Amino acid sequence: MAIGLAAMGYLIGSVPLAWILTWAVTGKDLRRLGSGNVGVMNTALSVGRSAGAAVLLGEAAKGAAAVLLARAFDGSTFSLGLTVLAAVVGTRWPIWLGGSGGRGNTVGAAALLLVSWPALAAFGLFWLLARLALQNHFTATRVTFLAWPVLIAVLSPSVWLSVFAAATCAVYLTTHSRRSDDHLRIQRQYGGLGAFLAARPGSVKPPDAHH
Repeated sequence: MAIGLAAMGYLIGSVPLAWILTWAVTGKDLRRLGSGNVGVMNTALSVGRSAGAAVLLGEAAKGAAAVLLARAFDGSTFSLGLTVLAAVVGTRWPIWLGGSGGRGNTVGAAALLLVSWPALAAFGLFWLLARLALQNHFTATRVTFLAWPVLIAVLSPSVWLSVFAAATCAVYLTTHSRRSDDHLRIQRQYGGLGAFLAARPGSVKPPDAHH
């Protein structure tokens, strides 16, 4: 059952909502726009805030769907963690786009909200404290993701949730450096939410423009 749920979780995560919406609106491949990342922020920066918001909701729905699916067919913590991890992996490496996807942050956050909202709140608080202490958005994010498994271990009695949190953290760290210089500049200037609110179509150059 767990393997079947993981396969379904991967398929849910692999639906490239950002790419589909961008192609529908502009007729362009999102991988060739902005930072090249198939995710919420690049959609907002390359297409517009409304499109970014739509992708944000869709990605959150994917994370929620993974949790609800696991709970409906198998209530074990192992299956739940594996299904959510598979959804994040599917978002990061979707078969439909040759393995070129997003980072899965929204999918993971939405899933964590349903699994343990105190853990998500602790994650956000830890990031805020790290951001204030380190004065660097990206370093704070890396440190927080590294602390994620520990936070889960403290707030949840399940060893499996901590294991899958560590695996999800590893997936995130493999994607964290995939940003263009302009995207980095905007994120550093405005931060995560600030970059979204400041997003204007064409505010970052296509990946090819940097070479």
